[in-house]
Amino acid sequence: MAGVEAFVPELTAATIMRTIENNLIAKQICTTEYTGEIKQAGDTVHFAGLLDPTIAAYVDASGLTYERLISSDIPLLIDKQDSFAFTVKDVEAVQSKGDLKSSQTARAAYGLANACDAYILGLYAQAGLTAVTDATVDTATVLGDIGLLSQRLEEVNVMDKVIVIPPWIKLKLQLAGIKFQVANGIKGQTGLQWTNDLGFDMYVSNNLYEAGTVSAHVTSVIACSRNAIAFADQLVKTRAMERENYFDIAVSGLHVYGAKVVKPNELVVGTFTEAAETAI
Repeated sequence: MAGVEAFVPELTAATIMRTIENNLIAKQICTTEYTGEIKQAGDTVHFAGLLDPTIAAYVDASGLTYERLISSDIPLLIDKQDSFAFTVKDVEAVQSKGDLKSSQTARAAYGLANACDAYILGLYAQAGLTAVTDATVDTATVLGDIGLLSQRLEEVNVMDKVIVIPPWIKLKLQLAGIKFQVANGIKGQTGLQWTNDLGFDMYVSNNLYEAGTVSAHVTSVIACSRNAIAFADQLVKTRAMERENYFDIAVSGLHVYGAKVVKPNELVVGTFTEAAETAI
């Protein structure tokens, strides 16, 4: 059994990281260029940068005055921890490399990504730009609503824009003629529904803040630059143990991460209320 115990954590870790990468919207919409090493919750990583230089009129007689740019190093505390733990009676099923997507390991990995996304998208309240509100979103207004979010960002010179929308707005956009793609390999995105339209890389998620109900959605849509939210994560540990007095293997894992809105003036929220369609 020692061979199995050594093999399972390695297989589990590889499967989890692959599934997280494929399904984690956070890594598509956030900056992840940090320094430092994550070993456990409570660690701090740093997102480095410099303040913008001052633009001044040039005068021949005076020449140039050089300023020293100040570092805008931003610390990010890794303060979130999610875990999973389950048992598998059939050791051969754990060893198998076939059909990993249907395994409980893959489902655990998806669950980790889902919990992480919910946390990231829950930072919507830290948006610094003026919100866009529409209490009657239908196919006649949805393009204008998304366009206004794009305008808000372009007015502060954000051109590489991303947006996360719920499924009900996706349907409105599809009825308005927008086509979404899934698992087409573009930009390495293999597990997300998305499109590049209306000036955005647009992603679909059920993890946006929802103040309404299933039959009457009121959703907080996030639109931002890819530098507005800083994010870092690490799969700290996976393990498999043969349980004493049982013929099964216990598998567990720990995912730690942190996120922070570092550029609130590059983040805007749309508070959109679903309206019934009258023309379709």
